[in-house]
Amino acid sequence: MANYSINFAPLSVGGETTVLIGRQPYDDEHLRELRQEFSRTHVFRRDQDTIIDIPITDESEPLGNLREEIDLAKDRLLLPSLFSSALLRLFSGQRQLLSDRPVSVLGDASRGMISHPALPSWIQKRTMLRFDTRPIFTKHRILGVVCEARSKNLVLGTCAELLSKGVSLEGRYVQIEVPPYDSRLMTRRRLIGKVKAVQGDDLLLEDHAEGFETIAAKDAFLEGRRETLNNCVRQILGRDAEKVLAQAEALEAEFHSGPKRKEQIESALDYLRKKDLEAVQGAKITIGETLSSTAAGFPNTETIPKPFLVFDPSGSRKDDWAERGIKKNGPYDQRTFSPKQLNIAVICQAHYEGQVDRFVAKFLEGMPDAVSGNNIARYGDGFLRRYQLERPNLEFFTARSSSTDDYEAASHRALSKASDDGFKWDLALVQVEEEFKSLDDGSNPYFATKSTFLKRDVPVQSVLLETMAQPESKLVFSLNHMSLATYAKLGGTPWLLASPQTVAHELVIGLGSHSVSSSRIGARKRFVGITTVFSSDGSYLLTDRTAVVPFEDYSNALYETLKRAITTVRKQDNWRSTDKVRLVFHVFKPLKDTEAEAVEQTVKDLDLDNVTFAFIHIAQSHPYLIFDNNQKGIGYRDPKKGVLGPSRGLHIKLGDRESLVVFSGASELKQASDGMPRPCLLKLHRLSTFKDMTYLARQAFEFAGHSWRMLAPEPFPITIRYSDLIAERLSGLSSVKGWDAEAVKFGQIGKTLWFL
Repeated sequence: MANYSINFAPLSVGGETTVLIGRQPYDDEHLRELRQEFSRTHVFRRDQDTIIDIPITDESEPLGNLREEIDLAKDRLLLPSLFSSALLRLFSGQRQLLSDRPVSVLGDASRGMISHPALPSWIQKRTMLRFDTRPIFTKHRILGVVCEARSKNLVLGTCAELLSKGVSLEGRYVQIEVPPYDSRLMTRRRLIGKVKAVQGDDLLLEDHAEGFETIAAKDAFLEGRRETLNNCVRQILGRDAEKVLAQAEALEAEFHSGPKRKEQIESALDYLRKKDLEAVQGAKITIGETLSSTAAGFPNTETIPKPFLVFDPSGSRKDDWAERGIKKNGPYDQRTFSPKQLNIAVICQAHYEGQVDRFVAKFLEGMPDAVSGNNIARYGDGFLRRYQLERPNLEFFTARSSSTDDYEAASHRALSKASDDGFKWDLALVQVEEEFKSLDDGSNPYFATKSTFLKRDVPVQSVLLETMAQPESKLVFSLNHMSLATYAKLGGTPWLLASPQTVAHELVIGLGSHSVSSSRIGARKRFVGITTVFSSDGSYLLTDRTAVVPFEDYSNALYETLKRAITTVRKQDNWRSTDKVRLVFHVFKPLKDTEAEAVEQTVKDLDLDNVTFAFIHIAQSHPYLIFDNNQKGIGYRDPKKGVLGPSRGLHIKLGDRESLVVFSGASELKQASDGMPRPCLLKLHRLSTFKDMTYLARQAFEFAGHSWRMLAPEPFPITIRYSDLIAERLSGLSSVKGWDAEAVKFGQIGKTLWFL
């Protein structure tokens, strides 16, 4: 019998729940001033164009001129703010408070996860509890607290103290402390620049905020990033550092495990239940038990079955496991794919040519001798046999070094060779290094090489030198993923989704984003990628266009993409204006009402009479956790991975407009230290006219299992993932000198999955 629980506990209020509140016109600056001055005596909340203030002490009166009496037990709008205020009063003076929205409480420093006699006490890795308030809807609306346990890295010492310990600061970003608006909270920090040099007691900064060319070391602080903390530990402890960091990592992994997280959450909520939390004087807050499927009131739950994949046009060859299906049946388009004999250019550094040669042989021919414990060769067939291809024409072009210029020179020699001999390269295999990722996009050999080939409509498949050096037991998995992505980039169709027929014509449009910046102080540039996925005869396919635009221009680009997609598919499938059409949008952010209304108007302009819309925000950042109390862990040895973790496909409906879906579950974790798998939160926009949340959740889950980038399921739908990749790749390419954006927009390469 299923036994699930969610880190959500209902809130209620009783006792003297009638309270007099004040109202005044809303102004953002005025609201900040009120909170700063009256945080101990009043709670404030914005309500459309007014500010509500609630007195929380016997001595205080409402501040707003418009006054009214409300019953907190009936009007639950104010309870979240009052609950947060009650937590602040409870923890103030006992625990350090990071924030009040949501309330974030640091654990005791003496029980931190990193320690060494020579390590200063102000370098810390501590536990943290966050208390958020959210409503869910079962038979009626339930307001509750969502409690989450996390870890927090802190470097609390000043830069002067770090320098006294021998820590080098050059190249590190620094912050200054900013007083909080509420004295009960820890001081906030503001990023001001990167250390260029140390001059006596001062730090000389570059990439700095206005007015911060220099800063006294005693007034500056390093960020609490993981890599920054680890770097400090290594410089202070020397040879002892790796042992200390490994111990800290093990403690952190244990803390993030299912059992430990659940224990921390339950312990925190039990502690709060024993305290007299009051919304206002005389109005007691009660915290119920966390929601459990073994008790009444748990939301509707289902396990979405894995989608079946189709490996031939007749639909007779199906499998719900991509790797098994592609090995057994070959690709969907094996009879029509062309050319069967590929022309492949290999670009690599000259001093790695031998290693690359051996790797390419493994990629093409397979690794039949690399078998797993159950005597299965995971990559025994190789790229050629798996995708029904002939032995390719292969030629190496070496770069003298890892410089961008040398990679570009090797790429140009390859293109000249094809031009002189009168043929076209079908694929460029490019050896890169992990170190390239730390370079600016414009000086990254990967983007330079990709730019050179894409302008000639040649897809590029890169492979890390570090991947080539993997032990065979790991390399077979890397090759499995690489072979799939390569075939898709060549324009092949590995499989299609076996989706059930529907009466409605359906288009699913995915929007993803990627942010870039050459400066952490300056504004970041956000790009939006657009991918269109459509249903034709029950199978989902990608359209032949991809686009990327700056964030401020994405609305217009979306409408143009939508018009083009609908017009194309309408013509192909012979739609009539009266046919039923459904448009589903998977978006990386909540859509504004104006955006939803503009999409609706765009479609009306196309003379389609019977159209419904669903706007789904697929949120990866949210406080919810799902525990499967029957999950004892996966594996034959301790520690087992995924203990208490939910399985892939679990769908918990939090209401008519919100659902939790597990796209990647306990089995998909790579190792025990990965902790708990997290669900995604699907949120349906209120202006949606198609409102079947169960259908939409199942559809999104199918798209997470339909990736041609990797054989394992994606952690969220490809509608979003592909769009993210498009935005990331094109924003990187735009930094390369000589890149022509028209190559992807109008060239043949834009009709392939070149971005995988």
